Amino acid sequence: MPRADPGKDLAKRVRMSRHRISLLGLLVLAVAVAPACTETRGGSVDPPSDAAPTLGADGSVRLPKASLRYLRVETVRSADETFELRVPARAEFRDGAVSRVGAPAGGRIIAISVKSGDRVRAGQPLLTIASPDAAAARNALAAARAALRDAQAGLTRQQRMMQEGVGIERERLEAEFRLTSAQAEADRAEATAGLVGDGRGAEINVRSPMSGTVIGLKTSVGAAVEPGGEPLIEVGDPDAIWIVADVNDRELALVREGSSADVFLNASDTPLAARVVSIGSVVDNALRTAPVRLALTTPAAGLRPGTFGRARIKTIAQGATLPAEAVLIRGGKDCIVYVAKGDDAFERRSVVVGRPLDGRVQVLSGVAPGDRVVVSGALLLDGSAEQLL
Repeated sequence: MPRADPGKDLAKRVRMSRHRISLLGLLVLAVAVAPACTETRGGSVDPPSDAAPTLGADGSVRLPKASLRYLRVETVRSADETFELRVPARAEFRDGAVSRVGAPAGGRIIAISVKSGDRVRAGQPLLTIASPDAAAARNALAAARAALRDAQAGLTRQQRMMQEGVGIERERLEAEFRLTSAQAEADRAEATAGLVGDGRGAEINVRSPMSGTVIGLKTSVGAAVEPGGEPLIEVGDPDAIWIVADVNDRELALVREGSSADVFLNASDTPLAARVVSIGSVVDNALRTAPVRLALTTPAAGLRPGTFGRARIKTIAQGATLPAEAVLIRGGKDCIVYVAKGDDAFERRSVVVGRPLDGRVQVLSGVAPGDRVVVSGALLLDGSAEQLL
């Protein structure tokens, strides 16, 4: 019988020992980890029963003391607070600062004396129109004046004859009637010729009604024109400019005439001081905004109408205000807050709020001065609600 190899027998015993040690180690590790896994699984599935808010018999919500540190409570004050309305704005000509010049009579343009951007003074010629209507009006005026002189002379003759005792009363009365009719016709012809404008014959010299800058030239030499048509030239006063801010109709009640404002325009590197001079009375149907006009308190060099920017209008919100995060929304429409009634009890209140301003919101009804309202962490009291902002 062959002898066993001592070396091979020893290697076999070593492998069997290592296998037993590995199994023993896995068993020890399983015994050690099992309690920890059981504790973690139990903590995630079964939270302590006192971690959620509870509803008291009086309808108040009670929060565990451990969660109270996550709430912040603020006392409602009745003092008025100053806010800034941030709204889009633009520079525009003031009312009456733009004159749109049209044709006083039908005809054809034969000369244009200015171009866009020119500075003009009041009464300066802008263009010349050749018009048959102007010639007819001036001829009628000349005829009416001649008839008036003849009627005046006739009446004077009749009055002298009456003084000499050779006149007839009926003829004197007829002379007075002719004079009255001639005077009325002359007045009518003069008014008609005045509407046509100055000039000679068939030419009409159209002059600027105001001093300013030609901001629009909408015709050319040879163009046919008619009275009541589109403006031929627009003249505006560049110094008569104000800022028009578009304010939402819900915020109009907060704006007062005389309120101060800061205007930031794209064409200016620094804010411009202004004040509210008028509030529009008509709301745009599409945008739901109304124009609020601001007058600059200091002149702004190089300011051009049509420049866009934004305005910050200082307003005062009367009554109570709260941080916007204090107001919760339930059901997508009802606004509520939670009022502290004790150390750990809170009452739910329905409130009516205005538009948020600078992170706060005006509370129109539902709370009174002195109420202690939860302004941070209110969602811990009502997990089914949503924040206002």
